Amino acid sequence: MELGYTKKTQDSYEEAIRRVEEATEHNGFKVVNRLDMGGILNSKGFPRDPVYMLEICHAPSASEVLQANMDISLLLPCKINVYLQDGETYISALDPGIMAQFFKEDAITQIASHVGQAIHTIVDEAAR
Repeated sequence: MELGYTKKTQDSYEEAIRRVEEATEHNGFKVVNRLDMGGILNSKGFPRDPVYMLEICHAPSASEVLQANMDISLLLPCKINVYLQDGETYISALDPGIMAQFFKEDAITQIASHVGQAIHTIVDEAAR
């Protein structure tokens, strides 16, 4: 099993970020936080290609998994990253199924599967 789901896009870095935000909303999720990790590292003297992290949430799913096991709060919200590598733009998301393996509750496995499918759709739509 892969840790994440990654697609290369022909869009610019900035356009890819915009498209992830649009696809997130289009699929019923909300961007709850944005982090310019590349900018932060560069400002601290650690040269780095751009890396932008979007934390996204599907409130009904988050509420349900938190009710099943509060420890899953350590892994929320879900992330979708946009980054440049070797001059190419990539969109990448952690697979929620990986996170579900740490928990025994069936509800978490089922929700992770549903959320994982939605996140793949978001990445696919954004990368087109």
